[in-house]
Amino acid sequence: MAERDVSPPNLPFQVNPKLITAVVVVILLAGTAMSSVFMVDQTEEAVVLRLGQYARTVGPGLHFKLPFTIERNYNVPTQVIQTQSFGFRTEMPGITTRYAEQSFPQESIMLTGDLNIVDVEWIIQYRITDPRAWLFNVESQPGGLGIRARPAVDPRDPDNRVKTIRDVSQSVINLLAGDRAIIDVLGNERSNIEFQGQERMNEVLSAFDMGVLVTQVRLQNIVPPVGRVQDAFEDVNRAVQDRSRL
Repeated sequence: MAERDVSPPNLPFQVNPKLITAVVVVILLAGTAMSSVFMVDQTEEAVVLRLGQYARTVGPGLHFKLPFTIERNYNVPTQVIQTQSFGFRTEMPGITTRYAEQSFPQESIMLTGDLNIVDVEWIIQYRITDPRAWLFNVESQPGGLGIRARPAVDPRDPDNRVKTIRDVSQSVINLLAGDRAIIDVLGNERSNIEFQGQERMNEVLSAFDMGVLVTQVRLQNIVPPVGRVQDAFEDVNRAVQDRSRL
């Protein structure tokens, strides 16, 4: 029986091992370059972690890091004034601001010092002053506050940090309203509540070492309960307006 040639046919081209090596090297170099460079915006600072541990903080500009997730950067908006609202929500900010129709009484209804119920809406503005503290010192997962040796699973997730700021703000405003009679909350103590509210919020947040500074507290609508208290407040307002016209 005649022998058959079972060897594979000659290919029109030969695979060059050197070419494969060169392609792999180029891919590795490109991947290294892409994962070694990051940009920090003018409104940001970046915290760099090396193998999950804090390494350094850098400012705006182009920066380099160790590739392939050995080092990771987390950009934090330290120059941006952020706002939280209580008792209401803003749908579209601008010259003509549009507010959501839904109210949030669980945030705004509070008890005054003379045991009256009042509906207080307010906003706070704050900025991040220490990006390392912002990422490390409050867990971003449910479970409350906790000082950590390393950041949460995803340091970019601000949910629990914002919740902490909101909880502090609500607690402080409730406390200040509870120290005053309703007529004072509605009238001449308004600016004092704003000033003291900002001071106390910063004291608490500083104790938590969150790396946050409250820059403004502003009371918005304050609605008294329907009845004699509201009538008395309107009488006081009319008297003040009449006096200012004289």
